[in-house]
Amino acid sequence: MSRLYVVGTPIGNLGDMSQRAVKVLQEADLILAEDTRVTRKLLTAFDIKSPLESYHQHNEREKAAQVIARMQAQRMAVALVSDAGMPAVSDPGALLVDAAHKACIPVLCVPGPSALAAALSASGFMEAAFAFYGFLPRKEKELSDSLRALGSGPPLAVLYEAPHRVLDLLKAIAKVYPGLELSISRELTKLHEQTLRGSAEEMLAHFAENENIPRGEFALVLKLPPPKETQAAAPLGLEAQLVDLIAQGLSLRDAQAQLITEGQRKNTVYTAALNLKKLAETQL
Repeated sequence: MSRLYVVGTPIGNLGDMSQRAVKVLQEADLILAEDTRVTRKLLTAFDIKSPLESYHQHNEREKAAQVIARMQAQRMAVALVSDAGMPAVSDPGALLVDAAHKACIPVLCVPGPSALAAALSASGFMEAAFAFYGFLPRKEKELSDSLRALGSGPPLAVLYEAPHRVLDLLKAIAKVYPGLELSISRELTKLHEQTLRGSAEEMLAHFAENENIPRGEFALVLKLPPPKETQAAAPLGLEAQLVDLIAQGLSLRDAQAQLITEGQRKNTVYTAALNLKKLAETQL
């Protein structure tokens, strides 16, 4: 029976390549890669000579159908990799995995490095619930709308951003969520890896003083403010409370007595009763 292996690869440090990943790639009948030039360097480093074909966002629908047909026609072990990290997480792959499931082809995961998991671990935030949003829209209004929408989700939001757009993202965050605490990681697992934590305003100031820092891919973890509590309904006025008790079958006199028994001041209850009587007279 054919099998599809979803294989995690290093996100910067070759030392993170697992022995199992090497073995699976060595024994694969076909390796599908997001960019064959990038993956070829990885395969060369580990002396992997399995056949390599491209599978990227521009050909994945057609390629997925072709590969699934081949896997149904003959027994094949196919390995899916991306340029870095786990396939199908902000990278191509989900369409092929979905097609394999629908064709009843077993899908096996060979887990590896992930910027998502690394950024969460390095953030130090205690909240357990989070949502991963990948790359947000580039246009200013769409970006602001997307950031505001995060507030209705879990307390932590994980974002990816390219180095040439990270300052614009931080400015947008500071505008939508002034003072918001966040963690920002760059160059994860690489020589110049760095994780900083503070407000978006502090990160902008830091980058302004260190112009060479915005390099490499960024992963941000936002600690979102708790949802605003729904404003408690205003307590019913005494007139409304009297009407409510009368609706339950009490007379006006008995309704007054009950409110007084519950601790309401006698004079204010009598005043409320008079108000009700005047209102009833005007309605006649």
